[in-house]
Amino acid sequence: MSNVITVVDGRRERGAASRHRILAAASVVIVESGVGGLTHRAVAERADVPLARVSYHFPTVEDLMVAATSRYLDDFDARLARMASAAVADGRPFVEACTDFIEELVGVGAPEFLAMVEIRLALHRRGRVVDEKHVLGVVQSFGVADEVAGSVVASLFGFAVLAATADAEVPRALIRSHVGAVLGGRESELANAEEKP
Repeated sequence: MSNVITVVDGRRERGAASRHRILAAASVVIVESGVGGLTHRAVAERADVPLARVSYHFPTVEDLMVAATSRYLDDFDARLARMASAAVADGRPFVEACTDFIEELVGVGAPEFLAMVEIRLALHRRGRVVDEKHVLGVVQSFGVADEVAGSVVASLFGFAVLAATADAEVPRALIRSHVGAVLGGRESELANAEEKP
């Protein structure tokens, strides 16, 4: 009986590893070639797996796109949460934490970020909506009111798209200025919220 469980668990582990490898390859294909370049064949070649394996895990390109988006957003949310936790632990103000994150997003992370914007648009055209609840939760964890958090996320996201597509690097001072303007003078309010136990 235990041999059967071991075999099943081994298959699950291999299946999960295969899925992970395929999604990582899909992310690379999207960053390099855009949504139009996302095909089962392109992902299979990038992942160095048989084409049938990609089709088995993700029967349609849309399935692949949705799973790759979900994986990216999970990673994005986790990275944002880690940066937020580190900022809180270090006693850094919310405005500085946001500036750090946006600076990374529009600098070294710009290709991945812009690929994700492209995917969001493609999914929207197909009637799929990407949920922002995790990002909103991180923003709210800094003491930003629920009714303001959505506006903060939307404004910072829009700014990040403009900055990531600019023809020159956007300086930190400009990013910091925008983040401060979005928070609309709430910096002292947020600092007081962060100091509470």
